[in-house]
Amino acid sequence: MFKAKVTLENMEGFDAQIVEVIRAVNSNLSETADFVLSEAKTTSLFADKTGNLRKSLKKKISRYEDGGYLVLSKAPHAHLVEFGHEMVTSKGQATGKRVPPHPFLRTATEKGIRRAVELFRASK
Repeated sequence: MFKAKVTLENMEGFDAQIVEVIRAVNSNLSETADFVLSEAKTTSLFADKTGNLRKSLKKKISRYEDGGYLVLSKAPHAHLVEFGHEMVTSKGQATGKRVPPHPFLRTATEKGIRRAVELFRASK
């Protein structure tokens, strides 16, 4: 486990600086999530005959302790497109054939991470 000890001589204004840093980080995370959402919605990596999968993609604020944003799909078949699946008959019997994965959300996330890193490096 990493540990660090920091001593601050002047605490005046420190709370305001922390708030400013948190706002800046949240703004960057929100912008990155918007980019990922846009990439996932506009990709040509999968066919969306009804448009329901693309319409179901949303950005959401994470409820987890570390915060951040999530880009997710409410479409019940999104995971089947993303990871592929075994084909079944109308009666639910396995055919032995597989539909290949079309990783649209993972691809968009990877592009978003690369873009965020590039922007961070450029801002130095």
